[in-house]
Amino acid sequence: MKKILFAISSAVLISACGGGDIAPAAENPKQDSVPQTCTYSYDPEATTIGFGAFKFTEKKEVKGGFLKFSVDSTKEDSHPFAVIAGAVFKIDIEGLDTKDQARDFNIKSSFFAKMDSTSFITGRVKELGLNDGDSSTAFVILKINNIEKEIELHMSLEGDVLSLTGTINLNDFKAQKALASLNNTCKELHRGSDGKSVTWPEVNIYVSTTLVKNCK
Repeated sequence: MKKILFAISSAVLISACGGGDIAPAAENPKQDSVPQTCTYSYDPEATTIGFGAFKFTEKKEVKGGFLKFSVDSTKEDSHPFAVIAGAVFKIDIEGLDTKDQARDFNIKSSFFAKMDSTSFITGRVKELGLNDGDSSTAFVILKINNIEKEIELHMSLEGDVLSLTGTINLNDFKAQKALASLNNTCKELHRGSDGKSVTWPEVNIYVSTTLVKNCK
């Protein structure tokens, strides 16, 4: 009998102290995520234009760049490659920089000065071969020695950095005389281990620009 009374008393105490049932924890309502919309634009302060010329029979590359140039008619676009579609550029030869003043002088006076109306290299992006990947092709109209030629540049994207690379042949721009003049001026400097002095007509192009990314 005592056990029954004790059980009843315990039940009354538990009921008095514990109140009603424990309410389940409220669940956080799910919020639908809104995808960001990003656009890209051109930054002239984050752009470099470089080149690689070749000397010696074994084709040793000598790199340089241009510090004075302008790029116009770029646009803001959701596709990073499309930023330069239709872009127009102008490169000032006086901005030539190979990290060697004597070499810079020789290139300006014995090469560019021998060309027809070439204080500037100019051009425009005629068309882009866009795709959904991180690479594409830019078809560029390039003017050197007062001659225009269409060239192809490989486009690649790494993060926000857009790069364009390719190779031109100066013979396509009828620059043989200018090239011969440069080789004559730099004859000993361009003489390789085989005793031959060679200045190649091929020139590599290296362009890099860090795009401005704006997401909303």
